[in-house]
Amino acid sequence: MKARLECIPCLLKQSLNATRVVTDDPVVQEKVLKSVMAELLDAPVDYVPPLIARTIYSIVHDITGCDDPYKSLKMEYNRIGMGMYPDLKDIVDKSDDRLFTAVKLAIAGNIIDFGADIQFDVEETIEDILTKKFAINDYPLFVESLEDSENILYLADNAGEVAFDRILIEEIMDYADVVYAVKKKPIINDATIDDAIFCGIDSIAEIVTTSDTPGTILERCDPEFVEIYRSADMIISKGQGNYETLSEEAGYIFFLLLVKCPVIAADLSVKIGDGVLLSAP
Repeated sequence: MKARLECIPCLLKQSLNATRVVTDDPVVQEKVLKSVMAELLDAPVDYVPPLIARTIYSIVHDITGCDDPYKSLKMEYNRIGMGMYPDLKDIVDKSDDRLFTAVKLAIAGNIIDFGADIQFDVEETIEDILTKKFAINDYPLFVESLEDSENILYLADNAGEVAFDRILIEEIMDYADVVYAVKKKPIINDATIDDAIFCGIDSIAEIVTTSDTPGTILERCDPEFVEIYRSADMIISKGQGNYETLSEEAGYIFFLLLVKCPVIAADLSVKIGDGVLLSAP
């Protein structure tokens, strides 16, 4: 998915938000903003947004000296997610369709996003997703693909929601082997190996790393990961960043996301707040 003009002010605001997490010094904040504005002036609008975002967060890092602005928030939400884990399992255990409920919970967890320009309530989002229909629902194809797969690549999105991913992985691991892919280094609040291990993913799936950008830009991934991607029977892609970077890529992909951005809402012809389970073979 290509960037649109609306992405420019959004990226500028993201840079300010990230800088404010690191420092309350207005001089530093101004320097970051002006540097980001200069970068955005020359950024091709037809790039995928996460590629531009990587440059923006590099500027924040270079000026503030902090390579992981959301480190403490990520850990806080990892603890929140794992604190909710027993209740999430109970919801699945008591449901009529365990797998579909686990899918819903995985999508609900996608609300934990410090890059999106939103305020969120995790418990309210869970209740909402469990009770309303998805705007796009390719669940029958999802089940069919699971039954035909021997290996599944699960592309993580944010820290905090990893606990929600674990709920879904525990339901699909009886169908096939699962590889869980996280970022190779901190970027926004995207999940890294530390987040995956904290949430116990290493006990149920192999963990690998992708790129140094939001989403999954294959050109920036190691060849070993690209081989895993190309050979996967099924790819579960979590979140908006992965949709932005992979919506035009080949592969039997299922996009699981909560729509939090007007540009993505328009691209999918849905509304902000909608849950989406989209098959893109």
